[in-house]
Formats: sequence, C-alpha cells, structure tokens
Amino acid sequence: MNRFQLGGKGTVVTYTIIHDAPAQFELQKPYVMGIIEMDEGVRLTSQLIDVKPEDVKIGMKVQATFRKLGQEGEAGVIHYGYKFRPQV
Repeated sequence: MNRFQLGGKGTVVTYTIIHDAPAQFELQKPYVMGIIEMDEGVRLTSQLIDVKPEDVKIGMKVQATFRKLGQEGEAGVIHYGYKFRPQV
C-alpha cells in the first residue's frame, strides 16, 4: 500500500451533475460529483461545492475543504470529510 500526503489542490478531470438524488441529498440537488486529479498525481472522487453546476468545467482548478458529508438518523453521528471548491 502506498501512502500519499496531498497538498489539497487539483484539477477537475471529469464530472457529472446529479439531478435525482437519494433522500439525504434532496435539498442539495442538483449537485456536482467529479473526479479530481490532485497535483501529486492521484485521482479522487468528490463533491464539488461553492460553484454553480453550469460553471464547472473540465480543467478547472480546485482545492480541498473540510465539510459535513452526512448524518446517520435524526440523532446520529455526523460525518465530516473533504469536498472540493474552486481555487481562490
């Protein structure tokens, strides 16, 4: 197993706009999922945020940000992780 320490910046390789989402994402749709090639060369699948779906482009530079991913049940555990937003 290879371990990588990532700097948090990358490029959108491809993406899709989700219009029909599971119940827990109902309030977020439409939302964008993309494959991000990190500057270090590895690729990750992640949600793209803080950008309108129509403004996402292949080749767009993005950076990782720490956000809420979801919650289990009404009083459940909240999960946090990385999503990507346009570089500033």
